Amino acid sequence: MTIIIGVKLADKECNAIEFQRILTKYNCIIKLRLGINNTSLFCQTSGIILLQTDNTVQTQQLEKELLNISGIEIQRMIF
Repeated sequence: MTIIIGVKLADKECNAIEFQRILTKYNCIIKLRLGINNTSLFCQTSGIILLQTDNTVQTQQLEKELLNISGIEIQRMIF
């Protein structure tokens, strides 16, 4: 089973360090990481990141830790 986790990160300047720390902790289960930039002329304070993982207990732990960050929203696609 493949899981795509869509993460919307609000207030990137305040949350990026903690977000990166968690991704580094779970780097062994993340098969793909894709950041989607807004095409506007001005920098956005939020961002969207897609993560591909397998269906594991560690994926659930990753999601729980990410949700502890203020301003995080998560959606899932399962294949």
